Amino acid sequence: MCRLKLPIAILTALLLGSLATAGQAAEPPNGKDATPALPDSSPALIEFVREVVPSNPRVKAARSAFNARGAFQAAASQPLYNPEFTFETQHAHEDRHYLGLLQRIDLVDKRSARTAVAAADRLAVRADYIFTRRAVTADLLSGLAGYQTGVEREALATKRVRLMQDFATLTKRRFEAGDMARVEFNLAVLVFADARMQQATVRTTLIDARQQVGNLIPPDITTPWPTLEAGLPALPVQDDLDALLMALPEVRAAQRRVDSAKAMIALRTRQKTLDPTIGVTGGDEAGESLVGVNLTLPLPLRNPFRYEVTAAYRQYQQAQRTVNDVLRRARARLVNAFERYRIAQDAWQDWQRIGPSSSQQQTELLRRLWRSGELNATEFLVQTSRTIDSQDSALRLRQALWLAWFEWLLASGKVDEWLNVDSYVKTDGTPD
Repeated sequence: MCRLKLPIAILTALLLGSLATAGQAAEPPNGKDATPALPDSSPALIEFVREVVPSNPRVKAARSAFNARGAFQAAASQPLYNPEFTFETQHAHEDRHYLGLLQRIDLVDKRSARTAVAAADRLAVRADYIFTRRAVTADLLSGLAGYQTGVEREALATKRVRLMQDFATLTKRRFEAGDMARVEFNLAVLVFADARMQQATVRTTLIDARQQVGNLIPPDITTPWPTLEAGLPALPVQDDLDALLMALPEVRAAQRRVDSAKAMIALRTRQKTLDPTIGVTGGDEAGESLVGVNLTLPLPLRNPFRYEVTAAYRQYQQAQRTVNDVLRRARARLVNAFERYRIAQDAWQDWQRIGPSSSQQQTELLRRLWRSGELNATEFLVQTSRTIDSQDSALRLRQALWLAWFEWLLASGKVDEWLNVDSYVKTDGTPD
């Protein structure tokens, strides 16, 4: 199962948000108010996802598995036995010629039981296909979030390098003129080197993020990567949490496997009844016409097929317990996704209110104070680094908000709704 992770570096910001919401409920609201519709994503993002996701190899493999189950169901619905034609001739004292037709009879309708097993398997794989497609969509969205954040962090790291390079150049001039102590000059050089190292680290992260997105996109798709919007809505009120969980494809897949296991018990039980074979024979012997009817009935003496039924029942019990486990983990995942998104959104809103303008004003103010001599080198470096670090933390916080949003979309099954996609499977059950 796909799971999105928040960057570790923003734990401080999330902790502040969690303290502000400590008294609130840990589970998504479960009231009776109408659930507001999710806002649509940007048209560019919608078109990009619609182009990329169906072409993804993992999605194609899941779709092929679904199509294969359709063929299995069609095969299972066919009659179990074909008729058999027999011919016998003998040239001896008396010539004998016989023609026969044999047909085994499906006495207890194993065909319908086998069809029920295949139909349940097909529905389970259909749910697997839907989940795979949604998971790939979430992976693609999180990759875009990492890439966009990496681009902006690289620009910020470049800004840091240029600022520290200018500062190092100026401190060198003041040091050579005797207006600055060596310890401050050495600190400026070290900070500039540290900025270069941070820039290299950020660029490496950007390369990894680009690869994450590139791994999901086939080579023949050259559509420009869309940008994500910074503003995200509050989570909608869910009036029926249980209904939301039961509609998840991973839960449905587990339920369909219970249906398949139950149908398998019926099939194995019916297979204990061995099918008879009825035959009709016609021919002539010594010039006289003969017609015969024969019945062949297998005897379950050496193998009564009891253990197949026992094994099918044990598999049914396993499938039932798997449903309980999947449902429990789906509920926990949804609750955690709700909390993570709420914490990240509160922290991001706090930053939006005071952060951007204060950060820009602080940068300009520090530069003026340094040039006017009201700040020494150490104070300037410390304050400037803190200012740039806060901007970098804000970018990672925004990425955390995106990842939390995508995690909630996947955990709640709302990916299709947010991307304005009604269904990934046509009404007849055939993948689009």
